[in-house]
Amino acid sequence: MFAGLIFGQNIANINVSISNINLNGSKVFIGLYNNDSSFKLKSGAVDSLIFIPDSETGEVPFNSIPFGNYAIAIFQDINNNGILDSKKFNIPSEPVGITNYPINKSKLPPTFKKAKFTLSGDTLISIPLIFEN
Repeated sequence: MFAGLIFGQNIANINVSISNINLNGSKVFIGLYNNDSSFKLKSGAVDSLIFIPDSETGEVPFNSIPFGNYAIAIFQDINNNGILDSKKFNIPSEPVGITNYPINKSKLPPTFKKAKFTLSGDTLISIPLIFEN
């Protein structure tokens, strides 16, 4: 791991450890957001990754990210349609995980303010996927 100074900007790496992954061959989508408006829209992520897991846990990197406030949102596309499906009241019907957000304990929609963390050096973030029927 390295944290450094490139072009006068402090940067670091974020490793995201994901658990409770469903092993059905479906993709896991991960977005890194740096403001409330992009987080609400679930588009405009500053970086994103997609992978097909081969175990119930996985770790993925976001490298050379400028210091600042970020939030991470993850979903597993169980039905492979490329979108996060939801049911009544916009509750996700596929496994999701968000930084600093107890999805299984809160029925309120996630916000950037609640989900954000401050990146000031190399960081490991652990996010379990939660699936509510």
